[in-house]
Amino acid sequence: GKVRDKLNNQVLFDKATYEKLYKEVPAYKLITPSVVSERLKIRGSLAKRALIELREKGLIKQVVQHHSQVIYTRATKGDEA
Repeated sequence: GKVRDKLNNQVLFDKATYEKLYKEVPAYKLITPSVVSERLKIRGSLAKRALIELREKGLIKQVVQHHSQVIYTRATKGDEA
């Protein structure tokens, strides 16, 4: 079979990654735990918790919630209702 490089993603945020989360992620058009995990090199479980935090602060908004996959998008100015 093929040999894949083992992912060595972070389990906890360091300061730089946490700042990057707040700066870059709310600008993405499509936001899922897997996208965030891949781009920031963090674990999926950490990405999921981070997205919940961003949603609670109103930086992103939820589009779809499925039992295994949650999809968010950026919050636009006209969303506050």
